[in-house]
Amino acid sequence: MIIRRMIGVLTGFFLFAFASVGFTESWFPTWQSTPTPSPSQTADRSSFQFRGGVGWRMNPEEVKARETGLQMEERSQGEWTVVYSVNRVEVSRFFADLVYIFRNQQLNMILYAFDPAESASSYFYLTEAIGKVYGERKQGEPLEVVSLMDRVYPGMYTSGSLSDVWVWQPESGTRIYLYRQAGSSFSILYASPDSWLTGSQDYVTTGL
Repeated sequence: MIIRRMIGVLTGFFLFAFASVGFTESWFPTWQSTPTPSPSQTADRSSFQFRGGVGWRMNPEEVKARETGLQMEERSQGEWTVVYSVNRVEVSRFFADLVYIFRNQQLNMILYAFDPAESASSYFYLTEAIGKVYGERKQGEPLEVVSLMDRVYPGMYTSGSLSDVWVWQPESGTRIYLYRQAGSSFSILYASPDSWLTGSQDYVTTGL
């Protein structure tokens, strides 16, 4: 596997670690999980179709079956499973690492992480290209992205490391975030309704 530096994003953590030293469970945080309540049913998850017909709540085998042209690797710890492409995939007119993130064997988030060498013009090109598919964008909050990714690997992002956050929210309830990290590289995060709707996260309530 080719070692790829993905600064400040989940793909960097997993892919660089696997390529450099091999996978061990110590790379993953320890989780104490409880069953996740079912979120609101107002979002039409079935209307979101990703590349190759991939959809929310698919399991890893279903996703890999739709990515027949890619070599995929899979790693799991507790309730979280990560399936990622060994080689970069084509996205618009660029190439990126592709990471599928599952919670309890259901597809929960998807991440594209682009090469830090891509220019600022590439970022703005993607902003317009995403809008052609998902419509109007709104200014996003770095803390939204931090909160989502903290569930998979706490502390991987800080709000100060993210900038130029845009968000799209089609009728499927999916949220699509485009953002810069570390001032240079950028990523697209697709967050399912299960990842952000009220009731979809386990909270510590001791003393409240």
